[in-house]
Amino acid sequence: MNTSYKVSFSIVLYQQDTEEIQHVLHSLLLYEGEKTIYVIDNSPNDTFSFVTDINDCITYRHMSENVGFGAAHNKAFRMAREYGSKYHFVVNPDISYDKDVVSPMLAFLEEHEDIGQMMPRILYPDGKKQYLPKLLPSPYMLFWRKMKHPLRIHENYMNRFEMRSMLDNRPYDVACVTGCFSAIRTELLERTGGYDERFFMYFEDTDLTRRLHAICRTVYYPLVHVKHTYGHGASKHCRLFFIFISSCLKYFFKWGWFFDSQRRQINQHVLKQIEA
Repeated sequence: MNTSYKVSFSIVLYQQDTEEIQHVLHSLLLYEGEKTIYVIDNSPNDTFSFVTDINDCITYRHMSENVGFGAAHNKAFRMAREYGSKYHFVVNPDISYDKDVVSPMLAFLEEHEDIGQMMPRILYPDGKKQYLPKLLPSPYMLFWRKMKHPLRIHENYMNRFEMRSMLDNRPYDVACVTGCFSAIRTELLERTGGYDERFFMYFEDTDLTRRLHAICRTVYYPLVHVKHTYGHGASKHCRLFFIFISSCLKYFFKWGWFFDSQRRQINQHVLKQIEA
């Protein structure tokens, strides 16, 4: 693929499975344009330094401690700006795909300069859809989501929160773009300051998307898809659950709890597309 711009990717690791890392890197390497891939390792040891042997475009950085998801990606953001990339992709290590999805996403971004951030359709490894684009959360929404109540009213509420009626044959503006696989214009990362490092993990992607809303469109592009293992860590491990709660509190203290007119305005805007 011949382009006049550079593209960068960042992956943050913490004691992942080696085979998983190889899968995500080989997926990213399907994009043939000029690129660099930053692998930021928060693990105690530099076990994954071998990744530089896979391809010359891969840069490995081992952190002296686990600085968190957002802070580690911010290090890659700074390197991406120095590299001169026009678009930067934030990628989880449990992402994989067998067909280049980057090129179609870049083509769409090139055609729509008002879009600053974009995500593809995300599937489980078995092909089922993950409903990751969402409305901006309220405390009430998160409470209902965690309840997993069998009543019909709960199902209807979650269908609305996760915008499950979106079709797979057209793009939509969305309120939240997932941090597991997203493309961002690198210049906007500089303008917004990247991830807020007060969020060690969880809600940093929601917070960044919300700040991007003030200067650009944030879009769900389901015409291409990737596979995401999605371990639901906060539901299985006490430590991750407490990190989730801590980030949740930080988010609502930053943006507002029950009285948040901006949240309502953004959510109403994205819901109008579906209702229309």
